[in-house]
Amino acid sequence: MMKMGRKSKAQKIIEELPKQDSFDKTYLMLYDFLGGPPKPVFYSNLHRITDLTENGSSLIQYSCYKTTSAKAVLAIQTLASKEGAETIIYEVKETSPEKILEQLKVAQIENEPED
Repeated sequence: MMKMGRKSKAQKIIEELPKQDSFDKTYLMLYDFLGGPPKPVFYSNLHRITDLTENGSSLIQYSCYKTTSAKAVLAIQTLASKEGAETIIYEVKETSPEKILEQLKVAQIENEPED
């Protein structure tokens, strides 16, 4: 008989969330461990959440996580908070430098004084 191991913290957090996920928005989750770096198991659980939610998530840097999964962002926020981090979640719209430059040009034209 095969012995089942304990569930990871990531699995327990995911199981507490609704089963249905939503992928129609992009989220940026920032977290900060003020008392020093988190325990290495934090990053193991963070990667488990990514694997369990099967989304296009990515760790941009050690304290910034991008995802289109509402379930993943909530799970990571819960994990980070339980580990003592301050957290903030942003709903973002991706853009490009070209689009930003075009917006600046339009704004400049609109704000030019009339002769």
